[in-house]
Amino acid sequence: MEDTPQLRVGSHVLIQLGRELVTDVEQAILECVKNSYDADSPGCRIEIDTREQGTLYEHGTAGKLARFTAPAENVHVLVKPSEDAEKPADAADPTALVTRQLDYMGRITIEDTGDGLDPAQLRSSWLVISKSRKRTSEGPKAKTLRGRTPLGDKGLGRLGTMKLGDILLVETATSPESDLWRAQFRWADCDVADTVDQIPVQISNEANSAGFKGTRVSILGLNDMPEWRRPRRLNEITRSLAQLISPFEATSTFPVGIVLDGVDQSLSGLANEVLARAVAEFHFRWEDDPQTGNRRLVARALMRKRLLASERNDKQKHKTERAFNGPDRGEGFTKALKSSGRMKQYDKVEVFDDAPWYLEIERTFNWSDFFIEEGLASTRDPGPFTGSFYYFHLNERGPDEAAAAGVGVDSAVIKSMSGISILRDGFKVRSPGDWLGLSSEMTSGSTYGLRVDNTVGYFALTGAENFSLVEKSDREGFVEDATYRGFHTIAQRCQRFASEAMENTRRTLDKYVKDLDDRDAIQAGASVDPLVDISSNLQSAQHVKDVADKAASDLDRSIRRIESGLDSGADVVNETMRVMKATMAAIDEVRSKIVPPGGSDAALKRLKRDMDDKQQQMVGLFESAAVGLSARGLAHELRTHLAEIRQRANAIEKSTKGSSGHQSILPDLRAIRASCSAISGAASLIDPMLPRSRATKDTFSLGEFVGEYFENRRLSLEKSEIAIEVALPPEPTIVRMNRSRLLQVLDNLVRNSAYWLRRAATSGSHPVDRKITVKIDGRGFVLFDGGEGVDPHVEESLFEMFVTTKPEGDPGQGLGLFIISELLSLDACTISLDTERNPSGRRFKFDVDLHAVLFTGDRK
Repeated sequence: MEDTPQLRVGSHVLIQLGRELVTDVEQAILECVKNSYDADSPGCRIEIDTREQGTLYEHGTAGKLARFTAPAENVHVLVKPSEDAEKPADAADPTALVTRQLDYMGRITIEDTGDGLDPAQLRSSWLVISKSRKRTSEGPKAKTLRGRTPLGDKGLGRLGTMKLGDILLVETATSPESDLWRAQFRWADCDVADTVDQIPVQISNEANSAGFKGTRVSILGLNDMPEWRRPRRLNEITRSLAQLISPFEATSTFPVGIVLDGVDQSLSGLANEVLARAVAEFHFRWEDDPQTGNRRLVARALMRKRLLASERNDKQKHKTERAFNGPDRGEGFTKALKSSGRMKQYDKVEVFDDAPWYLEIERTFNWSDFFIEEGLASTRDPGPFTGSFYYFHLNERGPDEAAAAGVGVDSAVIKSMSGISILRDGFKVRSPGDWLGLSSEMTSGSTYGLRVDNTVGYFALTGAENFSLVEKSDREGFVEDATYRGFHTIAQRCQRFASEAMENTRRTLDKYVKDLDDRDAIQAGASVDPLVDISSNLQSAQHVKDVADKAASDLDRSIRRIESGLDSGADVVNETMRVMKATMAAIDEVRSKIVPPGGSDAALKRLKRDMDDKQQQMVGLFESAAVGLSARGLAHELRTHLAEIRQRANAIEKSTKGSSGHQSILPDLRAIRASCSAISGAASLIDPMLPRSRATKDTFSLGEFVGEYFENRRLSLEKSEIAIEVALPPEPTIVRMNRSRLLQVLDNLVRNSAYWLRRAATSGSHPVDRKITVKIDGRGFVLFDGGEGVDPHVEESLFEMFVTTKPEGDPGQGLGLFIISELLSLDACTISLDTERNPSGRRFKFDVDLHAVLFTGDRK
């Protein structure tokens, strides 16, 4: 009779899992520390002893032990008969009793005083890979007696210990009076055994003479011994573990101590003194909204005066002097902050001149700003959580007496802990790279936002509230699903709030100082345009040169006449006096001209400042230009592929003509051709934007132009179920202007409307009339839609750079409306947000004024 087939697991799979699941030795140690936390231990102790040498003995049959003699880096193996240590083991007799002697060097022990394991738990849970009594099928895990939500549920954490050493030994007792139970096995045996069940495991018990309660996990025979013994290794591992175990709490509810070769050090987070050096703090609460019952994000920013009143360079010194050290001692800037259009997007803006925090900003974001209920990009509520960011000026000089985990705190320490961490119950969940995209601040065109090296922060999750966020088996982030997308969307909104709060505050300072400088320059006699002043100065300098040249020539001629003796006596005196008077007159005229006209210095400063501003704008516009170049290439590629698709569709129709299936495929072919036409129409929109067309001005009917645009976009708008209404005036409105510029204006407005209509319909946040209306009149056109309208927070700043309310990840950098307003200004045209409000109380109409390019028939 044949044996019943069984599915077995090769032992080498444990090696593969252990290598891939845990990134480094710190993470491997942390997995053991988290087990101590889950065991309700008050704390735990990590001891690393690279000098320890010891021997373990394992007893069994030759069939179980004899072939497992492979050594490890710091483990020597000897198998010998139990009766006589001098004779070699008889491998031919599998029933012979043998002893396996393991001589090891180096030990890591993670010890706690938690619940401990009884013999049954040791066998049925701890020695069963990927079995965890903490795992639940749904809902939050049951809390421990100390009120903790267990962190582990994979049952795989112990696999990470193979990165540390060869022998895994666990010693545990459930009370000081119960026996001490021991279990051990070797990772090196996994390479020898065929299947997992063949790996030798030793279990034993002994009297608990020391009265120990808890669990002691030891890894014996350390890997990479030179690395453990390297100088400064204790500081490095302490710092690394400090980042993994909440670096943001001055006193931990789960203290961890660490000893390396007899040197003891307490593991704690960043001290309060370190965080106190931050020039800006940002705090976030994803919480219940008592009014709606949904969740909301409350974001709060705190900024110190030295974030703005810096003296790190001459430019900053000038701003500080003008805004804070002037006669009004900063009162004018305080008023500017509260009245600035940029700051009106916040629910609260408060200034405290003499308080530790100079500026406090707060804004609340609603549930509808984040969540989509259907589709591939659906998002779900991750549950309540909090977060904080801390922003530092790394080049500020200050006291370094603060310490984190015994390590001196300076810029290097802050950089080593920079980035945004995710903590669950105080333990870091590793995330791949710059998961929140702080580095994008360096390339987004904004120069005042968060920076990677300058920012330390975290989001604090809990197992109780955020149980639906599931960690990957390798502990490198979360499983990608709707809940994680919801969390990530909220986290990105927090990051944007922090960057925009600093950006808007510092831009307001820049504008305030600019206005002061311009006012002073005008009062000093400078013109509005600094180039006019500079041109005037150049003309004055040329006139000075001409006067000086003439005076020098006359003086030289007179001196030569006197020296030649042509004049004598009274004539010499008279000629000398004449020359001296003429020279003095010339000098006076030169002096009057050489004194710079009032405001010249201010004109140069304003010109330099304007150039700096334009340079910053160019950074953002370059990115848009790069996208435009790609679009050009794509448009040409599309035509080639569309021609191929049409050709193939015709071939399919011909080959099936007359067959029984011909009629059934005709609807599909018609749909393919319609899609090709729509794609071709969309690509044709790019043609007028090419460089060769930019300078061309055409005379055309505004109504026909708008109608042609919507015809090309008809298919995509119909798929989104968006209706179009174009209201024409009694007489055609004729304009003479560049088509490509007007096309970009109309296309940007329509795309924005379509985006918000689709989003509102998907999220169900607002009753939507899915229609875009364009009303053409005798001076231009007005465009609006049946959506929610413009967020009141950005009404005053909508046409400025980098202003957007689109969620992170959605297309848009906040440049579109700024660009089209600049394009219109080239033709002396404007775009504005009409003051009329919809039933939701929001402004919603965009008014495009084209009166400057209206064609009356007499223009050439």
